[in-house]
Amino acid sequence: MNIIELRDIKKQYHAKTALDGIDITVREGDSVTIFGSNGAGKTTLLKVISGIMSPTEGKVFYNNKAYSESDIKKETFYLGHKTSLYNALTVQENMHFICRLFSINHKGEFVDSILKEHGLWERRSDPVNELSHGMKRRLALAKGFIINPKVFVLDEPFTGLDLKWRASVLSKIKDLRGKGKFLILATHLVEEGYELADYVAFLHKGRFLFIRKKEEVDIKEIKEFFHSPGDDLG
Repeated sequence: MNIIELRDIKKQYHAKTALDGIDITVREGDSVTIFGSNGAGKTTLLKVISGIMSPTEGKVFYNNKAYSESDIKKETFYLGHKTSLYNALTVQENMHFICRLFSINHKGEFVDSILKEHGLWERRSDPVNELSHGMKRRLALAKGFIINPKVFVLDEPFTGLDLKWRASVLSKIKDLRGKGKFLILATHLVEEGYELADYVAFLHKGRFLFIRKKEEVDIKEIKEFFHSPGDDLG
């Protein structure tokens, strides 16, 4: 079984400590939702997990190999606050470029079906810079379904989405859970994040206050933690 493991991860930005002794193990097929207030260190943690950012201290392993010696970057899709789209290209051109970049051969009808599923078919010939923030977010997520990696790392995947598309994206992400993927996401939307999780965690000032199976923590307790994160669940 494939495993992602972080051991005593610390990350400092000059005098600020963003992560302070993070330990977590994620197994293939697990879905982990990380909650936490703004500034808790969620984005930094997801970048470290994705291999985009190196920790100041600590070790990150994929299948017992250091990240630098593993294929984790090739097998990871990271959705950050920036969508990493090519604004001058059309919606369809962005998708075809991704197919070429990742040597995906079935780009024709498959790309079209993905665009339709994400409500972007009618805008397929429009430059990305003409899309709304929510549409750009949906297009960025659609890239992940084209690439179909082993590891999905999603930072606030519901940002900018109205209720209709929030529900649609929630459904699509849920489908990943039955396909043996690693799913690690951060969100401030408790209901959506809880629904997607096998495990829930709460990050506060760069430290995990808890990491537990979803059945061991209810939604009410998580919401209370946003108001009083210094209290322990016991």
